[in-house]
Amino acid sequence: MRLLVLATLISLPLGAQPGRYVKESAHAAIGDPQAIEEGRKLFLQSCAGCHGPDGTGGRGPNLVRRPLWHPLSDEAVFRIVQEGIPGSSMPPSGLSEDEAWSLVAFIHVMIGPAAENRTPGDASAGAEVFWGKTAGCSGCHAIHGRGCLLGPDLTNVGDRLPLAVIRQSILQPSDELYRIGSEGVQVRLRNGKEIGGIARNRDSYSLQVIDSAGNLHLIGMHEVAAIEISESSPMPGDYAQRLAGDELENLLAFLARQSLRSEDVTSR
Repeated sequence: MRLLVLATLISLPLGAQPGRYVKESAHAAIGDPQAIEEGRKLFLQSCAGCHGPDGTGGRGPNLVRRPLWHPLSDEAVFRIVQEGIPGSSMPPSGLSEDEAWSLVAFIHVMIGPAAENRTPGDASAGAEVFWGKTAGCSGCHAIHGRGCLLGPDLTNVGDRLPLAVIRQSILQPSDELYRIGSEGVQVRLRNGKEIGGIARNRDSYSLQVIDSAGNLHLIGMHEVAAIEISESSPMPGDYAQRLAGDELENLLAFLARQSLRSEDVTSR
């Protein structure tokens, strides 16, 4: 079974972002741990070959990102699982109604905000990884005003992104999807001054650069003599090797809990 869950739902322009469900189903499988676990097994058996074990894509589309404008509902996913998409490589699944709903329940968890779902790992131990020297996350990122503003603020990251996207942004930071708005730049101004850091809101008229000290530089493009954009992310790409044992899972558990809507946020 190829769960090409919606070429329509999950085609991937560069601006695609994970989004909330426009309508959550009242079906008993949604949010039920037993159904979610059954759906996970079905996904790994039948869907992961195309979409990857965490839904980030392979031969099939990435399921955890979608265009913001496209509405999403559990019922729509259920219909596609059951009926397929005519004229595409997504056939009917052949699953029973209960099995299909279990699969939908797992997909709902997989592509929803990390903060809304249970995440394996020890968040308290993950906080030590985040603020510690080995990972060095706080040298670029801030949570609730603590840390550095060089990289994106992660105060609400668990409420904005699915877990798979957070994981991929750590392990594959130079993937094009994650560098937009975070490009490393070296700028030489007409007066001879050089500024290096992370580009923000770059367009034909102006450029904003945050340097390693967290200072924001507002630059008019008429001031620029030369600009060099890095081909890779300023974020290190060796976290798969740098983080030992359960450190990655614990870090992910910590980041997943960073939500402004949650009353139980581990921020320190």
